Amino acid sequence: MLQTGDGAVCFSAAFLLAVVLTRRAPPAALLAAVLYVFAAMFRFPPVPPDQAARSNGAAGPDGVPVLMHDETLDRTTNGSGPVYKMAFAQPRRLDAGLRHRMRDKYGGEKVPTPQEAVEECLRHRLTTVFDVKGQPDE
Repeated sequence: MLQTGDGAVCFSAAFLLAVVLTRRAPPAALLAAVLYVFAAMFRFPPVPPDQAARSNGAAGPDGVPVLMHDETLDRTTNGSGPVYKMAFAQPRRLDAGLRHRMRDKYGGEKVPTPQEAVEECLRHRLTTVFDVKGQPDE
């Protein structure tokens, strides 16, 4: 359900635009109410991040999400096997920079959690794009 402050600016802007166009408050109020009801009907509750990570195969048996480009560790680390079958401590011990073409510079990098990656991106003012791969039932 929508909270009191959700979209207040958008609904206020729609109300003001309708008042300007119709020059009457009742149609503007009706439009804002219809928009609010429409938004409330199609709003879904957010999925907790840990649940989303588990259901998409980004978390191992211990439930800790791991940030990897591939579904397996083979291509990007010195380990092997699917990420979702390993507890977080296993991929964390691996070298995520070993197979990089600039391994001299990036060797010794650890497999990050999504939170660590986002914090690093924020620190360097980078844009973050997440592409969830794999299916949980594989």
